[in-house]
Amino acid sequence: MSIHNQTIVVELGSSNIKVGFAGESTPRRVLCSSRINNTAATNGAGGWTVDINDGVGARHCIWNNYFRYFDSTFSSTSHNVALAKVTSAYEWEQTLYPLFSHMLTSILFASRPSRHRMIVLTNDVYPPRTFREGLLRVLLDYLGLGGVWMVNGGGFVSARYLLEGLPQPSSLEASSSLLQSRPKAHLLVDIGTYEARVVVSVVGGSILAETHQVIKTGYQSFLCHVLDGYREWQLQESSDEEAESERTQSTNWAKDTTLEDANTIVQAWVALSSPQSSSISVNLPSLRTQQQQSSTDSIQIPIRPLLQAFHCFYLDYSNPSSLIYSILNCASSAPIDYRRVALHNIVLLGGGSEALRHFVSLESNEKSTLQGLGSQLESAAREACGVGATDATIESTVEEKKDDGSSTVSSIAKQRFQCLKGAVGGFSVRYPEPFAADVVAWTGGSVMGTLGLKSERWLSKNDIAVKSSD
Repeated sequence: MSIHNQTIVVELGSSNIKVGFAGESTPRRVLCSSRINNTAATNGAGGWTVDINDGVGARHCIWNNYFRYFDSTFSSTSHNVALAKVTSAYEWEQTLYPLFSHMLTSILFASRPSRHRMIVLTNDVYPPRTFREGLLRVLLDYLGLGGVWMVNGGGFVSARYLLEGLPQPSSLEASSSLLQSRPKAHLLVDIGTYEARVVVSVVGGSILAETHQVIKTGYQSFLCHVLDGYREWQLQESSDEEAESERTQSTNWAKDTTLEDANTIVQAWVALSSPQSSSISVNLPSLRTQQQQSSTDSIQIPIRPLLQAFHCFYLDYSNPSSLIYSILNCASSAPIDYRRVALHNIVLLGGGSEALRHFVSLESNEKSTLQGLGSQLESAAREACGVGATDATIESTVEEKKDDGSSTVSSIAKQRFQCLKGAVGGFSVRYPEPFAADVVAWTGGSVMGTLGLKSERWLSKNDIAVKSSD
């Protein structure tokens, strides 16, 4: 058996866990640790149960222990979830053993674990010590694997093995000789379920840890913000006597909405062929349940709260918690030689970026649209850096924001990223075609396992025994 057929690749995400063998293009199985309509899981309530079904009838593993692997630098207070629920290596052992035992026996059917090695990809650039110790003991001591490589840098490092082999975008092909002489780099943007992470990755080198940014702009976090926006809008509507006739159709519909409803609203907007109206017709799952409506019943809701939530989360460069702010801040944190080429090579990764890939926003005239997440990030970056905008244009933008009821753009915010003005002219956002954005990290790990990478240090049971004796 070749070495890569003996190498197992596992990607531990905050909502999905991907597992399979190196040398394969897709994982054998994707384990979902939470669902959008799972209220207990999405609200972070303790004691939730994950049903890991192996697809062969009643054989399944009920996993009662906490496992929602955030980046250790990610503050999860807004989700009422604390990484401190697992505080010691022993607790991690109790949490991880049933999961990895199920992977080996029921998914991969590894009858002789000692002949296999495992590459583990996490959300962390450097996984926490207690998690690392617990996982290594489970894999090497309890399950008897032949070797384990926990990749520092996680999915960002594995993604490089695919991205560095992809064709360069046209903006780089036509770049100057000065740019070509500089070290090339990518700016990787991973939009996950709860968090988004941004980092500069040097081609042929490694990621730059000092540029690493973690923000609460994952897809499910966005859906929570959409719900809050519609609930606030309906409170305002209920106090408006002039809207009485409109309220009769959808009284209090936003009060008991769920994340599944928010996802329905977002995807309904994305699916419109010509999204130029001020409202959309949706069939909310929660209303079907409450009122036993037929599948053809729907309500008309405004899109303004949805677009405001999207702008706040992803495009508002005056908001330190927005995605565009983190992208530009990440580039600003990189060495000067890497800033320009990183901004010319932004790659969107993760399931959240796929879900929002075709999300469009109306411009100020409510007629023309900006197509897709990538195009809107490019426009927001140029606006943030003052590229192609006159003073009159900026003042007009400020006034429009005042009219919208959103926060105004301060003079400090308008000057914050002026240092990138010369580099943002070729700002380019793309997806890792032909690979799907949500499996790039795992597929990159598959390539790593195929190459063998003998220069990397694989840990064995003897290494753990030596550390314990020390």
